[in-house]
Amino acid sequence: MIENRKKAYLQYLTTRSETDKLEYKRLVAIVKRETRKIKRQYWETFVSRIEHDLYGRQINAYKIIRNLNRTEKT
Repeated sequence: MIENRKKAYLQYLTTRSETDKLEYKRLVAIVKRETRKIKRQYWETFVSRIEHDLYGRQINAYKIIRNLNRTEKT
């Protein structure tokens, strides 16, 4: 995906045509959408793992939560 976006950008830079610009913008939108989707899926699995740890290995869950709090403060 990202490689195609880069190729489209380079193509647009060389030709400066409107069709190449539209193609580049279309690929930028696709990459953004897919990136958001992947990040959302990762976050959901991460949170479900924490929820699972809360009922099982609580020490691991609290370590993760504490680390999250530390990174938010900095």
